[in-house]
Amino acid sequence: MRKLHSIFIKTTALFAAAFLLSGCAQSKERLEKEEAYRTIGINAMEEGNYEAAMEAFNSALVQANEIGPNEIDICFYKAAAQFASGNYEDAIETYDLLLESDSKNSDAYFLRGCVWLKMNESDKAGEDYDRAIDYAENDEIYLVVYNSLSGAGFEAKAKEYLDEAMEKKAGKKAENYTVKGKICFLQGRYEDALEYLATAIDKGDVEANLYLARTYEALGNETEAEECISAYVKVNPESSVSFNQLGCKEMEQGNYDEAAKLFEQGLALEKVTNEQELRSNLIAAYEYSGDFESAKEKMREYVKDYPKDAAAAREYLFLGKNRNEETDEE
Repeated sequence: MRKLHSIFIKTTALFAAAFLLSGCAQSKERLEKEEAYRTIGINAMEEGNYEAAMEAFNSALVQANEIGPNEIDICFYKAAAQFASGNYEDAIETYDLLLESDSKNSDAYFLRGCVWLKMNESDKAGEDYDRAIDYAENDEIYLVVYNSLSGAGFEAKAKEYLDEAMEKKAGKKAENYTVKGKICFLQGRYEDALEYLATAIDKGDVEANLYLARTYEALGNETEAEECISAYVKVNPESSVSFNQLGCKEMEQGNYDEAAKLFEQGLALEKVTNEQELRSNLIAAYEYSGDFESAKEKMREYVKDYPKDAAAAREYLFLGKNRNEETDEE
């Protein structure tokens, strides 16, 4: 553990400039204040108040006598707030300092690369993505980089990373076989995807069942797809994906109230990996049950968060008319 040597306070940037080895522990009071400010910052981010978030994260870091996992976590949140508020150079500075603390932090390299990409510095972004891959725990990073580049319009460059991933040996890690299966799926090579994903499952990656199910669906094998989903749910009954699948089964049987409860349980989890799908299905469950008021309320929130979902926007208009109400002007 390294002790905080000095702190530079700027209008939007605060972090340690250097650390010294130390066994000193923070006082209980400082730890409590640090956690309180961290919570305030996260809440502010969720509300879109990034200036308040950055101020809270700065205050949290002031409490630190040393830099450990909690402080690193706060700095990642702070950099995210800086990025979201458009303070790209400040975000770069925060990631620079994180990497001074840990020069092999794959996440920091990847996220700094995303900032460079937003600043139209594609060469610098590529350098950071390459370093992120060098230090990543498994090959999943290739798909993360692919999605980032593809989403920014660099489709050709994004595909190069997929090709690079396929050229690497999968090794012993089950997750790497899952990655190859996902890539084959993206490339439309479904038979190859089946082979890689089945190997991943044999090696212990239960998550691969979800992608194997998608591959079977693409091939029109609905029965096999259902079996894969059931295998995943059996092992992960408390995941957001499982709650969604269980809710969908209740919907198929006409148990709309029970389905809504399951979708809500999935959304209430600390880690939700399929929020949009859960929220969409929850709206449908309310609508089918005849609870148009709840459906409209949830749809109002949904179309704000997912404005590109044209079908949802049309459904929102329908819900308003169905209740003989004028649609709200957002």
